[in-house]
Amino acid sequence: MTYDISQYDRPSVAADIVVFTARKSSRESYRHLSAPELSVLLIKRKEPPFMGMLSLPGGFCCREETIEETAERKLKEKTGLSDLPLSLLCNLSRFGRDPRGWIISCCYWTIAEYSDMVTDENASWYKVRIQENENHYLLILTDDYGNEYRSEVMMNNQNELYNQYEKAYIPKTSLAFDHAEIIVRAFLSLKNSLDQPYAAFRFLPEGFTLTQLQQIYEMILEKKLLMANFRRKILPYVEETDEIERGAGHRPSRLYRKKAIQSEFIL
Repeated sequence: MTYDISQYDRPSVAADIVVFTARKSSRESYRHLSAPELSVLLIKRKEPPFMGMLSLPGGFCCREETIEETAERKLKEKTGLSDLPLSLLCNLSRFGRDPRGWIISCCYWTIAEYSDMVTDENASWYKVRIQENENHYLLILTDDYGNEYRSEVMMNNQNELYNQYEKAYIPKTSLAFDHAEIIVRAFLSLKNSLDQPYAAFRFLPEGFTLTQLQQIYEMILEKKLLMANFRRKILPYVEETDEIERGAGHRPSRLYRKKAIQSEFIL
């Protein structure tokens, strides 16, 4: 039997990328340390569908280009960020997820140390909060002017890598396509990664204090941690340096760095 590719439906393939960072907030801790806020990088669409709405950076795969190369290219084109390690999050292929046609999205997530240096005027950081109630999630994004963008997301299985719903469930949302769901999935992956601190390290510079690392954990988990318990858990993964924190308004703290290991997950 001769194989004829024209006899089969062929979808378009796209990549969408979630980039998290930690930005300083106006809130301070009891030690007068600025508490970090989890933020995600979004763009405002310049073209239909969903023109003017917030969306993740991404775009279509070109011929003779891998989907990983597409993700890297689109991230740089639309935000100016490059050389970030990308981790596969999920593949979304549900019917109706894109009004333009049958489009499969390969979704990635990554973490960047905070930077204002995004080159596209439509790209900005938004504070992220997520409220969970069983399989329902409320995604709340806040811009630098205090404007909120709320999106409702329903998922039957947050750990499902390949989402094969017969029909897309996209409730009333302030984000384009099903990008609210992708952000929620990325946040859950980030949260579930904290058994080991390798994802948390990526929010910080090479040298950091143990208090800064604890703040990253508290930012993601949205709860306070006991310092003694946290340090006991984290010490096997870090090593002390000869440097101390500079420019601090309190008693300077010793800087640490992550221990060198032979292998670790990308994030």
